[in-house]
Amino acid sequence: MANYEKPVIIDTEEHYEGVYAASGDNTDSGVSAPKCDSKYMNGVWHAPDYNNTTSYIQRFGCNGCPAFRYNGCGLQLEKYWGSYDVDNGNRYPNWERIGHQPYDAIDWGDVGMC
Repeated sequence: MANYEKPVIIDTEEHYEGVYAASGDNTDSGVSAPKCDSKYMNGVWHAPDYNNTTSYIQRFGCNGCPAFRYNGCGLQLEKYWGSYDVDNGNRYPNWERIGHQPYDAIDWGDVGMC
């Protein structure tokens, strides 16, 4: 350690992050993480509840969304690596895709929900 040189910090107007602070961050490159496309969920994950529930949002929650995970929304749980780009405009639950409102009574004869 005889040749150790103390790092020098230079304050500049053009740079707002250090090399290490920006490592792995993709927001500076103009790429942003994908967002929830549901007009009802607003980016909030809803777990399905299969016990005596009568509305779509209660019974099915976010089920059917490509980002659905058993323990939360994949858009929030996983680091964004571009894998969700193929789902652009399609990140919402099946019941919304079919055209149901969140608090509509469940139509068990509706194809795709059984």
